[in-house]
Amino acid sequence: MAGAVPLRKRDGDRSSIGHDLAFTTELVRQLVVPTFVLDAQHRVIVWNTACENLTGMPAQDVLGSRHHWRAFYGVERPCLADLMIDDRLDELGNFYPIHHRADDIGNGVHTENWCVMPLRGTQLYLEIDAGPIRDGDGNLIAVVETLRDMTQRESMESRLRTMFESSPDPVWIIEEGRFVECNDAAVTMLGYASKRDFLDTHPSQLSPPVQPDGEDSFSKAERMLALAREKGLHRFEWIHTRADGTDFTAEVTLSVIDLAGRQAIYCAWRDISDRKHAEEALRLYAKVFENSGEAIMITDRHNRIVAVNAALVRDTGYTLADLQGRDPRVLASHKTPRETYQTMWTTLKETGYWQGELWDQRKDGVTYPKWAAISAIHDEQGELTNYIASFTDISERKAAEARIDHLAHHDALTGLFNRYNLESRLAQSLLAARRENRLLAVMFIDLDRFKVINDTLGHHVGDLLLVEVARRLSECVRESDIVARLGGDEFVVALTSLACDMDAALIAAKIIAGLGRPYAIEGKILHSTPSIGISMFPFNGEDADALMKNADAAMYHAKEKGRNNFQFFSPAMTAAARERMELERDLRGALDNGQYELHYQPQVCARNGQVCGVEALIRWRHPERGLIPPLKFIPIAEETGAIEAIGAWVLQEACRQRARWRAEGIGDLRVAVNLSAQQLRSPSLVAQVREAMAAHGIGPGELELEVTESTAMDDPERAIGQLKALRDIGVELAIDDFGTGYSSLAYLKMLPIHTLKLDRAFVRDIETDENDAAISAATLALARNLGLKVVAEGVENEAQREFLSRHGCDLLQGYLFGRPEPAAVWSARWRADGGRPESCATTPPPRAR
Repeated sequence: MAGAVPLRKRDGDRSSIGHDLAFTTELVRQLVVPTFVLDAQHRVIVWNTACENLTGMPAQDVLGSRHHWRAFYGVERPCLADLMIDDRLDELGNFYPIHHRADDIGNGVHTENWCVMPLRGTQLYLEIDAGPIRDGDGNLIAVVETLRDMTQRESMESRLRTMFESSPDPVWIIEEGRFVECNDAAVTMLGYASKRDFLDTHPSQLSPPVQPDGEDSFSKAERMLALAREKGLHRFEWIHTRADGTDFTAEVTLSVIDLAGRQAIYCAWRDISDRKHAEEALRLYAKVFENSGEAIMITDRHNRIVAVNAALVRDTGYTLADLQGRDPRVLASHKTPRETYQTMWTTLKETGYWQGELWDQRKDGVTYPKWAAISAIHDEQGELTNYIASFTDISERKAAEARIDHLAHHDALTGLFNRYNLESRLAQSLLAARRENRLLAVMFIDLDRFKVINDTLGHHVGDLLLVEVARRLSECVRESDIVARLGGDEFVVALTSLACDMDAALIAAKIIAGLGRPYAIEGKILHSTPSIGISMFPFNGEDADALMKNADAAMYHAKEKGRNNFQFFSPAMTAAARERMELERDLRGALDNGQYELHYQPQVCARNGQVCGVEALIRWRHPERGLIPPLKFIPIAEETGAIEAIGAWVLQEACRQRARWRAEGIGDLRVAVNLSAQQLRSPSLVAQVREAMAAHGIGPGELELEVTESTAMDDPERAIGQLKALRDIGVELAIDDFGTGYSSLAYLKMLPIHTLKLDRAFVRDIETDENDAAISAATLALARNLGLKVVAEGVENEAQREFLSRHGCDLLQGYLFGRPEPAAVWSARWRADGGRPESCATTPPPRAR
């Protein structure tokens, strides 16, 4: 209704206006076009059936109200008729987007717009016309608004394209009985290289000659297409053939669509091969249900038991009368993990089939394990109808497995771990000790005088004594420790997560006291004492074999010392502990007394041999002990908390030396400084670095800070934050000793670093060890892909240099190019070279460190 609708007026007779308005509204009700009428107060006075069908809003819910906007929008906003009533057509552009048009047509208005249609749950593109109804005096008394759904015209092409691109299932367009388009999922399912290999073909050409019902594929395809055109939508099952010649069952849905004015068919496939196989299996179950030796249960779609067979009654003690209508959880023993049930239901929902181990309870209260195989049953429409489950009692198998497993891992006499289990568990404990940087002790225990007891009183008494020794040993240690019997009277105890060797000594003393108490065996009081040898990881060995061997040697030393005592593998441990205490004492005054100094080791560009950086390495020049390497005092500094002050001094001194070299005219050099874990955790680190750089004029890229993998991974989130802040102020960042710690690629890619330092452990034997060569090459390739530079440490010969250069290593560092030496040594050498650091490759001493 584009124009105004004037109503007749007779002088003195207002009823004719009402009569004509009623006529108009009645006419609107009869229209097949969705139409509604608002009076001058915005109240709905007509909402015809077509409008109900379009919007989903019944007339009874809107007549007499001003809530008509709810049929079109999710929030309150005026319709076109409301704007006309309020004479606000100049605001039309505020409510109808610029992509749509609004034109005055006489006294009516026409526009087009997308509407939310919340009651329909979908957006519609509508053509909207509004026209006023006026009385004889020209006064507006109502507005008629008509609607036309133009969604199909507006969005069919984009919707089809979206469906094609996003559908996980194969979808096709069929025109004139041939496939003319398909999505990538269709190409994948059929196994062709390209859609060009099979488009413009009849559906029967991608099928076997005959379908399972005996009808040839061409005739049946034509009949299915005809049914789809007749009904608009048709769903059926079909056997298709892949490019490799294998067949599969698909559920096919054909929908008639309008494609730019042409009739076409939208075809969707869903591979239901698995479901068909499950259905066939279930039909087989039905045939053997009553006679099966396996327990079988059937439930309805709500998981209520509807049938059980005789085997289930036999296994559980429950009858059908006991179980019918109940949830199968009535059989549960509460021993099955909750996660198993969650996985079971998720898998059943996704695939329709699950099998696994459950623990149930019989009617008499006895729990038992069973192997369950459960299938979900669906009808022809795909609706879930039942679950069918078969159960096998596996109590005997589980008991046998448990016995075999226990015998394979435990000593048959004492029940302790055997040698095999000791080796595997000790290996795991060693991995944990390396990861956590903790000590581990291996104790080799031999019973004094056991042979005399065994030979004199017999093997039976000897065995009973060994059983009691095993019990007492287990009482002396924690559950996390390892107790094993190697054979005869030899036992091994592994103490995990120790802080110091004194912890091992305390446990050894406890074992000596425990095993030295008298034994009451079959009315006889027996006496035996242990001799214990102790080896410590990592001091006395890096692997289980070395630790066991050294503990064994220490045990013989204990026997030589008179038995009934313990000895550490190395008597030097006592001297080492004393030395450590003295170092800790002297460490407290070393910084104030100016005993620290920095040595610098060059980093050489692999491409041209130029020295482009140096690493600052701290040394402690002790007044009595001489030059102490960092490996001896840095761990003590970290434990005592002195490392932060030392680290701050190193940072200032390195920056100061960089400034001196610049003042001396020595070329561009980047100075690398190591950060400790405590420094990285310090909230004042960034400010400290910024202050040092400012104090000595260090610019972006001139200072590099190195952190180890383990340090960065100790608290990844905090480390990432600190490193980003350091990078923002121009600091270069490197991961030191790469490959020896966590090597977590998930976090590595998140760290804002510039450089990886390949640890010397991989470089050492790179020319002779294939594993080291492979690891080094892989690290270099990884760094390239991540856009990182690589510094290789420990380069000592030309073969290593050549290998690393050939594989794209950026920087080289090691004795081949110079030892760590004081700044004055390098200054003099570089001044002799004209102020420009040159490569200074030398012949290194063998395996120098």
